[in-house]
Amino acid sequence: MTTYANKLIDIRISAVVVSLLISLITILFPDTPNDDAYVYIKTAEIFLAEGALAAFQNYAWASYSILIAFFSQLGFSLFTAAFVINALFYALLVHSFLSIVKLIDDSRQVMLLAALCILLYPQLNEYRYLVIRDVGFWALSLFSLWQLLLYNMNRAIVHAITFSLALMIAATFRAEAIAYLIVVPFAVLFEGSFKKQSRQKDFLRLAGIVLTLLVLAVFLLTLTGTSSSGLVTDFLFRYEPLVNSTFTTSAAESAILGTALFGEHATNYSREYIVLFLAMGFVAVLAANLFNAIGGPFFWLFLYGSFKKYIQAERRLVVPVIFYLAVNAIILFGFLYVMRYLSSRYAMLFCLLVALVIPVVLSRIIDSLRERNWGTIGMRVVILFFGYLGFDSFISFGDSKSFVFDSVDWVNQQSETNVDLITNNHAIAYFTGKVDNYDKTQRFLTEDQIINAQPNDLFAIEMYYEMRLLVTGGQISNLLEFQTAFPSMKDQRVTIYRRTNR
Repeated sequence: MTTYANKLIDIRISAVVVSLLISLITILFPDTPNDDAYVYIKTAEIFLAEGALAAFQNYAWASYSILIAFFSQLGFSLFTAAFVINALFYALLVHSFLSIVKLIDDSRQVMLLAALCILLYPQLNEYRYLVIRDVGFWALSLFSLWQLLLYNMNRAIVHAITFSLALMIAATFRAEAIAYLIVVPFAVLFEGSFKKQSRQKDFLRLAGIVLTLLVLAVFLLTLTGTSSSGLVTDFLFRYEPLVNSTFTTSAAESAILGTALFGEHATNYSREYIVLFLAMGFVAVLAANLFNAIGGPFFWLFLYGSFKKYIQAERRLVVPVIFYLAVNAIILFGFLYVMRYLSSRYAMLFCLLVALVIPVVLSRIIDSLRERNWGTIGMRVVILFFGYLGFDSFISFGDSKSFVFDSVDWVNQQSETNVDLITNNHAIAYFTGKVDNYDKTQRFLTEDQIINAQPNDLFAIEMYYEMRLLVTGGQISNLLEFQTAFPSMKDQRVTIYRRTNR
């Protein structure tokens, strides 16, 4: 192997090491866990106590939780185990990203820029502090794309197998990986370097491997007592009511929606356009969400590179990426249309695919500046650009969440043993150890919960606007006795009450 090739590999290895070091910071200095985390942690506890069947009954996509449980046997807490797993997935993501960029342009300059782009990508680094299964899905999806690109180049069966296995494992994290596994192999038919008959043969070989591995996976699941059809059914049942309400709106619901959108008078003439109106509105929401997920710096660089025609690659590399982008865009729009909302993290894979060309664009800009003898200015701009990304990635001006753990300490200092805790904050529910079903914690408490509570029961309430209205209501306010508030009396983010004897 040449020294030049060794240097390229070293960039990827160095980037992986840096990624692991960044993840180590999240392990040593964790933030308050995200609300999703507690579902995974609870399912991991159930797996350790009762086994896989009980874990899947508690949460249909329990693979991530089971992985957390296994890693916890190495001596980690469940939360630390989750961060270790995500650190490894981030390492795989970084390596796969750089490997794909290397296929597009293997110059050392582009590879260095690619390493900086992926390591300092603010939108991606936001999720390092979260316990989410999406990281595994992103990493395995990028790895599968890399393997498909290699298969497109040399037609080696090993790459077809690893492509299929990667997406099958990704499907245990997010179900939409199955869509990629089914649709993306068709990209082989559009590869321009081989004759049509050869492309068809290569596609059938890849499709055969995918089908064989899928059948084998279903067989293995059956042997372990896990029903693959049950997982699919659970997934479909979860969204069936939402799909039905979206596509089978009653006349009364249409009238209410039409009035809300067009006004009482105009709805008589525009009601038949409600679906079109919503669809176009969702397209706008999707575009705004993608812009937010990609981030301003990468978005404007992508537009500039497209305008200047800096983004050029072989067809055999472009077509598979387009297939991944198309599948992801369709899934995003479908999810948005049915669910009426879209989190930026659902668009993260789309953004990572777009980000593949950013190092190439940056490299072309640097070369252009050098040709104009503006090399010094160009380097300053590049340093400023990556400095901004690093600052945005690792410097936070968000409010401290220390008030949550101050609340936990106060509750734990209370001497009563027969007093229940009722809260709308997942972290308080979990870290006090006083709420068995902490993963079922709801954002909003109800009047019934307060009325039906026993005397002396504690309420630790995160004071959203709706909660302030609830506790100050005439009947409810008489049932609650104020105890303390955090972080201060002037800024009551969490307020603790005791149920009175009334």
